[in-house]
Amino acid sequence: MANTNLGSKLIRSTVKIMFNGKLTDFIVVQKRRPSSLYDESCDGVWLLMKDCCESRQWALTTNNDYAESDIHKYLNNTLINSFEADIKSAIKEVKIPYRPGNSGTSLTVNNGSDGLTCRLFLLSGGEVGYKRGEGDGFYVIDVGTTLDYFKTESLRISKEAWWLRSPSSYHELGGYASVVQTDGTPAEYHVWKTYSKPSLLGVRPALILPSTMQVAEDGTVLANTAPATPGSISVPVGIQGGGSVKVSWAASTDAENNLEGYKLERSTDGGSTWTQIYQGGETSYTNTVAFGTESVMYRVRAYDAEGLHSGYRTSGQV
Repeated sequence: MANTNLGSKLIRSTVKIMFNGKLTDFIVVQKRRPSSLYDESCDGVWLLMKDCCESRQWALTTNNDYAESDIHKYLNNTLINSFEADIKSAIKEVKIPYRPGNSGTSLTVNNGSDGLTCRLFLLSGGEVGYKRGEGDGFYVIDVGTTLDYFKTESLRISKEAWWLRSPSSYHELGGYASVVQTDGTPAEYHVWKTYSKPSLLGVRPALILPSTMQVAEDGTVLANTAPATPGSISVPVGIQGGGSVKVSWAASTDAENNLEGYKLERSTDGGSTWTQIYQGGETSYTNTVAFGTESVMYRVRAYDAEGLHSGYRTSGQV
């Protein structure tokens, strides 16, 4: 079977990503921006690690500001390096909704472009379907929108309790964060210590990848690759100053089928400096050469939807 786009995988599908040197299961939990509460950077395929990768404290103090938390810093400065380089580079930098500050009972949430910049993140109470004031979720702060995967409540159940990024309003002085218990119900745990012992709970990192990434038959997510270098470039053997010249090049190919277009550059000093004169999806461009130009060269490269570029194909000097 041929590779498929990550964006074609169904909610609840499991894909595999190389993590800490071994293929690790991730669940497709969302396939688009969940709602207008989210910045446009959050558009893509949301993946959640199937099982907790480790247990650790949410914070090293009583501060339950997620942006300042140890767990947020750990995810984006340390744990992200557990992914192989090509996958790491493909993980999107996004802005996610969060409750700022160690403000205890505050319910103020930063949404949209005011969200927290990150690449790896914990899910929020709202994203796993908890509603403030309902059942055991009285203290859960409404952060975000329920992801498609968690519209089925039983899917919250896991082997061990795991942290959320939503602070809890359990105590007016702060110090608590929301947790998914093993039976899928919410709870509030102290972010630092409980009864003089560290609050060590499971970590399930979430991330967002471009929907154009490829998935192999065995479910392995493949890193996006750059387009192939255009096979040729053609210019006339002579160009007259003040006239127009048609530059054309061979079409490029792309393994992920996400070729976006081409960038054409021109040099009038033998290749020492280059100026981009065209960007788009065509494979030819008509350029006017100024009077007094002694020589000209052209080069072209392809680029894909994720911003990767091919090598250059360069013409001779004319």
